Amino acid sequence: MSNFLHRLEAKILAGFLEATRDAILIASSEHKLVYANRAAQDLLGYELEELHTKDKLDWIAPSHREWFAERIRPSSTAQPDIFEIDLVRKDGSLRTVHGSIVRLELDGQIYGIVIAHDLTEARQTLRHLEALYQADEKLYASLELDQVLQALADVCVDLLGADKSCILTWDETRQYLITRAQRGFTSQFVQIMNAYSGHGLIVHAARSGETVVIQDTHKDERVARHITDAEDIRAFMHIPIRLEGQVFGVFSVNNQHPHTLGPEEQRVFTSLAQRAAIAIRNAHLYAQAQGKAALEERQKLARDLHDSVSQTIYGIVLGVRSAKAQLAQYPEQVPATLDFVLKLAEAATAEMRALIFELRPDSLQQQGLVAALSKQAAVMRSRHGFLVEAHLCAEPPLAPEAKEALYRVAQEALNNIVKHAQARKVYLRLQQQEGRIELEVRDDGVGFDSEREYPGHLGLVSMRERIERLGGRFGITSSPGSGTTVRAELDLPEQPSHALPNLQSQSPGTSS
Repeated sequence: MSNFLHRLEAKILAGFLEATRDAILIASSEHKLVYANRAAQDLLGYELEELHTKDKLDWIAPSHREWFAERIRPSSTAQPDIFEIDLVRKDGSLRTVHGSIVRLELDGQIYGIVIAHDLTEARQTLRHLEALYQADEKLYASLELDQVLQALADVCVDLLGADKSCILTWDETRQYLITRAQRGFTSQFVQIMNAYSGHGLIVHAARSGETVVIQDTHKDERVARHITDAEDIRAFMHIPIRLEGQVFGVFSVNNQHPHTLGPEEQRVFTSLAQRAAIAIRNAHLYAQAQGKAALEERQKLARDLHDSVSQTIYGIVLGVRSAKAQLAQYPEQVPATLDFVLKLAEAATAEMRALIFELRPDSLQQQGLVAALSKQAAVMRSRHGFLVEAHLCAEPPLAPEAKEALYRVAQEALNNIVKHAQARKVYLRLQQQEGRIELEVRDDGVGFDSEREYPGHLGLVSMRERIERLGGRFGITSSPGSGTTVRAELDLPEQPSHALPNLQSQSPGTSS
């Protein structure tokens, strides 16, 4: 190996020194720099001519100068020193380096050679990776678009060190950008930006799809100073957010001092914008799913209103007309007709209450599970003509999600009875005993083979999943000609025994 090195010409060795990414600086015993490779110049931020005029201690952080001066005293016998110190760049910022000091004697002159590897960028990269990992948690914490956009602005400031951030999105006409989220700006800025949102560099970024980087707002004539100066912005990046090939909006990163937004920082903020685009896409899909679900619910409501309430109201109208006609010729028949009309009105009221409850399941918290099941029983009687025997205990002390699970199981079981059971009588039971709550829905219908699998019957699967997800037990018992029984059990939270409510039975014609 040594023979090979001796054979190399000085020009080739100099080429190696220039090509390496480690900083190499050589200084005389008089502290004058005689050589600095390109990596050293980039590390310190000086051109070579400027370094030649510097004492080599000038670019050592004050806290390390005494130690460094001791290590570079002329000594031909000293071993190389390994160190980790801070260097001072031309702009005053510090860079942490790891390296070694080697002393070399050449033509009777002692030189100190510093070989240093920049740790700052590596550590900064690690911090950025950690910040992006934490950013994912915040960006995916919600499926609401406005919350995702606000999380992006917060992450930019809290985790990646920007002074201010804002996100602007296109309006429906794609002519103007609207501020949808911001962090660190005044309310006046938001108003000004919304008024200015059809012009300037931020619109250029949105229309061109190109990132705009301004290192110093005072030195770039393209900058709208009346906006940036009002918020003390001296450097910024406008990064387009792309969704499915189109620019959805612009993510703006702002600093209050001139700032070299180098390639590493640009990569980090661009990566953050790309991550945010995925979260925004998820929010859009969620909103579409919600809209589809709402449409399906409205269509179901329309069908239910047509099949039940509207028909009942039509019956009421006919009954009133009959009573009016009877009043003149057969007044003795009017009371019976009015009784019929009254029953229809009561049935319509019960059905409307049930439909409203289905549209607002959050009412479980206000009205309770027992009230919800009572409404379902009333609908089974009035709308479908079943004989319903309901035995419902007092309101159980369950969490809202547990109450909703039991309610949905009962609702699905009752719907199945209407569609498939061909039953006459339905038994609905909610009972509290031995630290658990039991729900049972039973009918006297045609039944089915419960041992078989029924592909496509998602209702049966969803009922089981709802209960087992909460740690409960679920079962279906049925056989052809013997009706069907659906049972669901959930454990109750621990309570003093005297606090347990008593059962309250109901007759077939009433609900609790």
